[in-house]
Amino acid sequence: MSRFSRAFVLLACAGVLTAGAWKYSFAGEEAAPRIKEYTPNISSQEYEKRYNAVYGKSTEKMAEEGNPADFMLDDGKDLFGKAEGSAGKSCASCHGANGEKLKGVAATFPKYDPAINGINTVALQINRCRQEHMGAAPLKYETYDQLALELYVKSLSNGVPIKVSIDGPAKPFYEAGKAYYYKRHGQFNFSCAICHVKYAGHMMRANLLSSNRHHADHWPAYRLDWGAAGSFQKRFRGCNKNVRQEVLPFQCETYRDLELYLTYQANGLPIQVPGFKM
Repeated sequence: MSRFSRAFVLLACAGVLTAGAWKYSFAGEEAAPRIKEYTPNISSQEYEKRYNAVYGKSTEKMAEEGNPADFMLDDGKDLFGKAEGSAGKSCASCHGANGEKLKGVAATFPKYDPAINGINTVALQINRCRQEHMGAAPLKYETYDQLALELYVKSLSNGVPIKVSIDGPAKPFYEAGKAYYYKRHGQFNFSCAICHVKYAGHMMRANLLSSNRHHADHWPAYRLDWGAAGSFQKRFRGCNKNVRQEVLPFQCETYRDLELYLTYQANGLPIQVPGFKM
């Protein structure tokens, strides 16, 4: 056994090299990604029971009294009807004064789009429409106007069950999102799935770990922890920070694939935006 091999074995036995932290291919072999899937810790119904036991109806009552993101929703409607760009068009020019042609459309996003050979999201599509059909500049992601417009467009599908497809060319991107979800990240060496599949329904300090079935139906949402509204991908970045991992750019391919994976888990749940979260 070489000195390198002996050192590798000693480190592995000492626990210094953890699963997923070291990749090595011997001659003639290729390292293939391995996904260790977890059996869901609890059912969707059981998670809802535990959520009510921990938080009661507090968030629902606060939302009934007034979700602060409702103001953003109103501003999004105004932006939807505002003509911008060299073509002198607004979103309403193509999709109806009140967006009636878009009802139910957001329930099918994210989706594969051959024009970009990848996954298209509502936020990305809005900017593509602005550039390609309105001759307007794209909106910077997570700015107020961008979130307001995304929120309004998604609200046009409120009550419509999510129905995203992972068939055909979408499948590799779904699998990439799944692989990211199960891969350990950051200094804490955690994966998304450890919290939201393996230990869903357990408490982490004062927080109840959510089930991944309940992640995609309510974004953009107002979050008390932020004191502001934010997108699904902002939540991804927050989790990245929690495990001491470098965050990725909004609407990068990895986050779009992850959004597809998680939205597929929520198939059948109705869209309900703006959400209201702890």
